[in-house]
Amino acid sequence: MSVMVKTFRARDARGALAAVKAALGPDAVILSTQEVSGGLFRKGEIEVTAAIAPGLAQPRQPPPVPEQPATAPAPVRHGVARYAPPAATPDAQPVPSVIAEELIALRSAVESMRGQIKQQALASPGEGPRFPEPVMQLYQHLVGRGLDEGLAEDLLRLAAGAHGTEPGALWRAVRELLAERLIPSRAPWMPGPRRTIALIGPTGVGKTTTLAKIAARALIDARLKVALVTVDTYRIGAAEQVARYGSMMNVPTRVAHTEKELARALEFSRSADLVLIDTAGRTRPDDIARQAAMLKGVPDVDLYLCLSAATGARELAASAARYAPLKPTRLIFTKLDEAAGPAALLSALGPVGRPIACVTDGQRVPEDIRALSAPELVDLVIGTFEPPRGAR
Repeated sequence: MSVMVKTFRARDARGALAAVKAALGPDAVILSTQEVSGGLFRKGEIEVTAAIAPGLAQPRQPPPVPEQPATAPAPVRHGVARYAPPAATPDAQPVPSVIAEELIALRSAVESMRGQIKQQALASPGEGPRFPEPVMQLYQHLVGRGLDEGLAEDLLRLAAGAHGTEPGALWRAVRELLAERLIPSRAPWMPGPRRTIALIGPTGVGKTTTLAKIAARALIDARLKVALVTVDTYRIGAAEQVARYGSMMNVPTRVAHTEKELARALEFSRSADLVLIDTAGRTRPDDIARQAAMLKGVPDVDLYLCLSAATGARELAASAARYAPLKPTRLIFTKLDEAAGPAALLSALGPVGRPIACVTDGQRVPEDIRALSAPELVDLVIGTFEPPRGAR
């Protein structure tokens, strides 16, 4: 059975289904539907994959049912007519059997379509978009740097549509588009008005070590008075680790188990120029919500979302989406030294499009933390690219 499979995208489900009907007709079978995130370079859409088998283009008609002999009208009681089923005849085929046969045929066709789709996917794995050279070379470079394939495709289509496919112009356009989205901010350790910063994020991204690096840079570079507070009373040894850092830097440290204890710790730290709050790693939405409720009572607190650049594009996007309801004011990307593809961090900017305060790339305190400019962030993310030989 020859099968035609197509994928359609539209702004909403109605538009996508209308496109399916217009292209494949009313007999098309919907194989899958999903919401496609717009990411950095386009708005979100609804994607529908549908198929049509020519053998199912015209569904079978049920066999005609012989005319039934006239029967006396059903008795009427209290003005309501009771239903009297037609008398069965030996030659009449029950309608339920016909429906069952149609369902069996439909299921068989759908399974056949799915099998063909799977075979096609196995025959051409990772085919990706079809770009002319040297656009394809640049696409492979971006994906090799860890950029999500969909984001890479959107970025290149936008850049090529505006500036053409000449290698130099295309590369410059890509850099300009990324510079517009990779927005740096003031380093958290720089002098300025009194601030309270809470580091939030998933477990294992290095929040406590990052807190120590920021505190040390504030003490050494900006000569600020620093205070440390931890509300991470869940992880074994977390409070002791913060206390150890505080002791090494000779800064006051407090542990808070409840909102009242947190308020007292902040009152104790009111003379500090910079108060840094360490929090427990959270992944479940209800735990994140409880953490947000605890921090909500802190006056003028800035939430810095810490994400590990070594976790990959999908994981970064998922983590950013989980913390997006807290409305973090800044982003910190950690563990860049462990990241095989640093461009993956762009996936977090869709759910949380906030400025980047700093990045960390090692365990040394305070050396392995940096605040980068927009061009430096672009260099970090996409590196350098050599156009293919012979390209103008």
